[in-house]
Amino acid sequence: MSALERISVAAIGNTVAELEADALRAEAAGIECVWAPELFRAADTQVAYLAAETERIALGTGITWAFTRSPFVHAITALDLDEMSGGRFRLGLGSGVKRLTETWHNAEYGKPAPHLREAIEATRLIMRQAGAGEPIRYEGDYYDIDIKGWVRPHPPVRDTPPPIYAAGMQAGMCRMAGDVADGLIGHPIQSLRWIDEVVRPGFEGGLWRSKRERADFDYLPTVCCAIDDDEARALDMARRTISFYATVKTYAPIWEMHGFTDAANEAAAAFRRGDLAGVPAAIPDAMVETYCAAGPLDKVRDRVEATAERADGLFLTPPTYFISPEELSEFQNRIIEAFGRS
Repeated sequence: MSALERISVAAIGNTVAELEADALRAEAAGIECVWAPELFRAADTQVAYLAAETERIALGTGITWAFTRSPFVHAITALDLDEMSGGRFRLGLGSGVKRLTETWHNAEYGKPAPHLREAIEATRLIMRQAGAGEPIRYEGDYYDIDIKGWVRPHPPVRDTPPPIYAAGMQAGMCRMAGDVADGLIGHPIQSLRWIDEVVRPGFEGGLWRSKRERADFDYLPTVCCAIDDDEARALDMARRTISFYATVKTYAPIWEMHGFTDAANEAAAAFRRGDLAGVPAAIPDAMVETYCAAGPLDKVRDRVEATAERADGLFLTPPTYFISPEELSEFQNRIIEAFGRS
């Protein structure tokens, strides 16, 4: 099955009714998976709700911030959601943002790739041993877990635990995903060159290091898609999402690769002085074209197909920042209509 036949979308909806309607629309269109983000809603509660309202479509947390919950909570939540969905659940874990992890959640961030590695390993261990009735022991730099006298009485719905996907962009995180995760979800702002020179060599190096087969790893790059016959409008919508990430220092290497450091710095400076209109205004069209698929459907499809050549499946998202809920839903529906299998 080609990557173009394995399309994922985000769970989007300003109300719960809209969230359900979008998921049902995606299911009817043959979309493979809906991933629930975590920022304004909790990822796991969205999945629990959609598990009851859908029948076939896979459901994932895309992503849960790994360091804000214990591996025990990750594990039993994943097993619950897998049971509720009849074996359709995928656990997506990511490091999240350092400042928010520490100041919103009062949680330790540390070194994100080693920390996330331990979170994945410990969570998987607990899921695998949950019904065994034996002690569960995990020792690492971030987690020291010693579970005794506990057994989960609920039978699992499949022989193996739900797969764990890591979210990553930088080489170290991608390498870690290749080491221990079942798959990798790519960042929504990535160029084809970044995928070729950073992401794929990263997770392939991790697979080699851990002596795992490429066929056992699921790579889902994300493409920000703004489908609109009005190309100028499409570029403007995608520009707003890029401008959001341009204000975050973490993404400096991806701007530098293509010579957009000055534009990103200008956008960040506008944000710091409170000039919100100046943030997207600093992003040139060439920057949008490099990182997003924006314009009429044929143009967007060309970029999506080029990404698919490098992938096992695809996660297609609309522009998500500095646009209205109505615009967000509009672009989401166009993705489902254009790339669904039925």
